[in-house]
Amino acid sequence: MRTSELKSSASAFVICVALAIASPALSQATAPANDETTGGLDEIVVTASGGDKTKLKSSISVSSVSNEEILNFTPRSEAEVLRSIPGLNLQDTAGPGGNANIGVRGIPVSTGGSEYVALQEDGLPVTLFGDIQFGNNDYWIRFDNNVERVEAVRGGSSSTFASQAPGAVINYISKTGTKEGGEIRINEGVNFRETRLDFDYGGPISETLRFHIGGFLKDGNGPNHIGFKASSGYQIKGNITKEFADNKGFIRLNFKRLDDREPTNTSQPSLVTLATSGGVTRITKFSTFDGVDARRYSSAGIYNQTFQILNANGTLERVKNEGIHPKVTSFGGEFHYEFGDAITVDNNFRYTDASGAFGNQWTGEALRTGLIGQTIGDINLSLVRNAAGVPTSTTGGISLADATRTVGSIRYSAGPRAGQEYTDTYINGDINSSAQVYTRIKDIGSLANDFKVNAKFEVGADSQINARLGWFHFRQTIAADWRINHTISSLNSSGDSVPLDLFTAPGAAGVQLTANGVTGFNNQWGGCCGGRVYDVDYTDDAPYLNLDGTFGDLNLEASVRYDSVKASGQSFNRIGDTGSSIRINDGLGSVVVPTFNTTSAVVDNIDYTRHYTSWSIGGLYSLSDNASLFARASRGGRFNADRLLYSGLFNADGSLNAGGRNNSVNFVTQQEVGVKARGEIGGGRYNFETTVFRAGVKEHNYDFSAPSRGQSPFIDAVFKSYGVEADGNLRFGGFAIDGSVVYTHSRIKGTSRTPHTLPKITYRLSPSYNIERGSIGFSLDGQTSAFADDGNTLKIPGATFVNAFAKLRPYDGFELGINVNNLFNTLGYRGSGGLAARTSATTALFDNSAVTGRTITASVGYRF
Repeated sequence: MRTSELKSSASAFVICVALAIASPALSQATAPANDETTGGLDEIVVTASGGDKTKLKSSISVSSVSNEEILNFTPRSEAEVLRSIPGLNLQDTAGPGGNANIGVRGIPVSTGGSEYVALQEDGLPVTLFGDIQFGNNDYWIRFDNNVERVEAVRGGSSSTFASQAPGAVINYISKTGTKEGGEIRINEGVNFRETRLDFDYGGPISETLRFHIGGFLKDGNGPNHIGFKASSGYQIKGNITKEFADNKGFIRLNFKRLDDREPTNTSQPSLVTLATSGGVTRITKFSTFDGVDARRYSSAGIYNQTFQILNANGTLERVKNEGIHPKVTSFGGEFHYEFGDAITVDNNFRYTDASGAFGNQWTGEALRTGLIGQTIGDINLSLVRNAAGVPTSTTGGISLADATRTVGSIRYSAGPRAGQEYTDTYINGDINSSAQVYTRIKDIGSLANDFKVNAKFEVGADSQINARLGWFHFRQTIAADWRINHTISSLNSSGDSVPLDLFTAPGAAGVQLTANGVTGFNNQWGGCCGGRVYDVDYTDDAPYLNLDGTFGDLNLEASVRYDSVKASGQSFNRIGDTGSSIRINDGLGSVVVPTFNTTSAVVDNIDYTRHYTSWSIGGLYSLSDNASLFARASRGGRFNADRLLYSGLFNADGSLNAGGRNNSVNFVTQQEVGVKARGEIGGGRYNFETTVFRAGVKEHNYDFSAPSRGQSPFIDAVFKSYGVEADGNLRFGGFAIDGSVVYTHSRIKGTSRTPHTLPKITYRLSPSYNIERGSIGFSLDGQTSAFADDGNTLKIPGATFVNAFAKLRPYDGFELGINVNNLFNTLGYRGSGGLAARTSATTALFDNSAVTGRTITASVGYRF
């Protein structure tokens, strides 16, 4: 950290401390306890904590967002649910189904998913690992009216109160019927086709028994105007709680059923204007091209609702292009009992049966003229080459002479233009990225249990020590089957992605080289992974200990966790599935599948265990009844699971080789100092939390897709960051304003380069006004520019996106509402991405998931 930067960070923190110390003087009166207008600083923190302290008294950075605050802006994905939490770097990479990259505090997402961030439901992880391939943790969770609030802890105790979450823990906390009542609400897309029904109800059954149940039903085409019913599903959740006599505790049973199919938009291209100087290419403008608008573009359409795969048995199968489709059935229970005043026992259990699918057509932009004159051998990786490197035949015995392999014509293979020449500038046909992907997530079920005993000891008139001893157990199954074909389709204003076929020449003389746009089965991404089949289990047992002492206004805390992760199972390539021996057609457009020996070929035996220790120490000093100062240091481990498969990091007996031991566990270190304060000023109430942080990680990982881009698949780098998080709100009667701003300075160690997708500043501002019969509000959500790559050669401009809502309550309980996301229809991106189909030094296509364009939803609801 340079001296000037250190001084800037220190100055910002000193100002915050001064405000906190001065807050009683600014207040007209002491802020009352348990007053919701304080912004929740008296709320008990239940996430990654001892569960007996308020936010104001906890030596951790913690944020929470209420159900109503989230619903005001009708989030279209789980990433949008989390956008109001400061310190998170969220990339909406696929839309409402999930697949977002979730980073924290300048720690980059190297391969995808939420590597260092856990998503929990009521204190237990949704999945053990946040970055499971084709199974990220946000696939398996849905925000709805069952959720009372979302609570997040960044850094600190997330290292020791949770496994595989050294960066942050985000917890969806359910309603449990403590307040009687419910709601039924219908949301209808105004400028897109989607209908959603939400419902919930809960309350007491008797003096000691209460319940809550709710869920949603949804049906439509999704916000990208897909030409078929691409969005369809439901969720139902419920719980029942029995309280013990004399308020000694409770036992709670819960269940969940989720079956939700959502489109996934992994590629949404825009035409960009470029300016290059000093070795950095900057995007200066995004725009539409040839009728393609990234704000509503989807590669899914009526002509690829289904497509063919070559399955693990060596036979052709037609599957649905179903986006992200999780199916989850879970049940569990919570137990809490107080043995006198000193000893408390808690246990949290959940069994989950989960499976699903990932179906998608990846867009790989290219120039149409770039395919003309190529040979099919350059596109279809299944051709056999002779000693001179000339494609001669396939293993199916079908000869294909050189004279018939040259691409001379591209034609529509479906729709009203079928058979006509395709003449547009751009095409979805890049050899390394355009793909039809279908992954069966055969089993991603789990068994989780968290048991803990808490003991309190009085050590003086104003002093107390709490000791918590726990044992966490999580068994995670990951069984999947990948099928990935290279495909070619249109990229124009046709309204749908139309498959294109390649021919050797125009007109009747041309010999067809592809079938319905597909050049080969399981032959994409360098042939690396089109025929992957694996079935592995990871079992994490983690004892942990937390000691917490309060001595007057001073609180000290220390915790340690010991994770032991056992990995077992096998990964396979099925003979005939790797793209090296598959021919899709006979030159006349007919599908030909040779006879294969489908005996399983074992790639990896998995049988090893890794142990590692995480720790955290912190302290808090109460400056007054309304302000506190805290500091925390932590080091947390993160186990690399299924992403190491097919990496060559295992010995024949399933143990890790030297490279495997080096790549199997990463550690995140964080240090933070913060201040929390609340009070009254000018007749209004305020509260805020500000934290100065440092974070670092020595990242070892494996990216299977890197070789197709000409890069090494092994990631070995050290990332360092520091910054300031500021979060707060201010309320004057019916007027409220909430907001946050985060400054992050992140570097790849040993260089002056910034990790990809990490802007220096992210910000959020949400003013609203509420009266008895209605409310109105909007939010500004944005970030500054960021580099698209770790080499810092391409820079993406920042952008601000505006959402708005209005509600009218003409009668008690009855509510009419309208929500608008991306009010000004801004064309922009939050993630990384890259350039393709470059036509000049200043013009190219940019590819990544774009922020969805303006979507308007109207709602009718009744609360009772």
